[in-house]
Amino acid sequence: MVVKYGLVGVGVGGTFVTRAIKQILEPEGVATVEAVCSAHEERAKEFASKWGIKKWYTNYRDFLTKSGIDAVIISTPHYLHFPMAIEAIDEGLHVLVDKPMATTLREADEMIKRAERKGVKLGVILQSRFDPKLRKIKSIIEEGRLGKLILGEAYIEWYRTQEYYDKSRWRGRWATEGGGALINQAIHTIDILLWLMGDIDTLWALVGTVAHKIEVEDLAVAAFRFKNGAFGVIIGSTAIYPGFPHRVEIHGEKGSIIWEAELIKKISIMGEPEYSEEKRPEELAAWVKPEAVPPKNHAELIRDFTKAITEDRKPYVDGLEGRRSLEVIRAIYYSGMTGQIVKFPFKEY
Repeated sequence: MVVKYGLVGVGVGGTFVTRAIKQILEPEGVATVEAVCSAHEERAKEFASKWGIKKWYTNYRDFLTKSGIDAVIISTPHYLHFPMAIEAIDEGLHVLVDKPMATTLREADEMIKRAERKGVKLGVILQSRFDPKLRKIKSIIEEGRLGKLILGEAYIEWYRTQEYYDKSRWRGRWATEGGGALINQAIHTIDILLWLMGDIDTLWALVGTVAHKIEVEDLAVAAFRFKNGAFGVIIGSTAIYPGFPHRVEIHGEKGSIIWEAELIKKISIMGEPEYSEEKRPEELAAWVKPEAVPPKNHAELIRDFTKAITEDRKPYVDGLEGRRSLEVIRAIYYSGMTGQIVKFPFKEY
């Protein structure tokens, strides 16, 4: 069975998933992009023509009901993820939604419940979990080669100009972006940290807007304790000039692993040879120009989601997994605004 996807949203995210399907999965007979939807007619027509997509729509309802698709990929501004997902689920369509899956935990929980009730699959595009290098790191941790985990760190110290926010109709606003540096730029790295280290027990954070004229945060610092007893740190920002590669550090009693800008910078374990990778131009470009990254991880995530549909099983990154990073981000916002220590699970409502 070739699963027919419909894509809503033709920006960077939509281009990524289309490249993944058209260049990798469609030639293998796994999946195809049957239709595309955008509120802007010219963009929809141009995108469909460029990628050889048969059908294009400007009306989302028509797109859902008349295109003959099996599943929807949602790659729109954050505030549209929830209503678009709910409408698609209610039509009995499977939904793969870009990060963040929603802007609040209430929305995320309703999406999860509704998909379960309707018997459709819900997945979240957190493609880093399919990266072979990160899977290698996860295997090392699970094999116990680092010993007891003691510290996990995520650093996303990027830079965005004021123009980046000014030219957008939805970025920089709580109602439409749902936050700032954390929910947009840092969420993938936060997800990686949670995937490798496990869930958080308690957290305290500082959140502020220090270098931009926007409603939302451009700098956040969180300190926390994982449920396994290890300490943790997250720093997320779009205010650090000129911007530095994103990084995850995992430290155990017997060794450390550093992953930076899509490569393994160091694996240093007692009694084992040290390992590091040379910097490759395409990997260094990933944090500067994400759209230049090959869509291999996207392809593997979509392949897994497609198999979840055809084999009637859970996707590897389902709604509950996609919710984990959103829960931490919402907890950081709450702690930063109130000064309170947050105990997990975080009760937002």
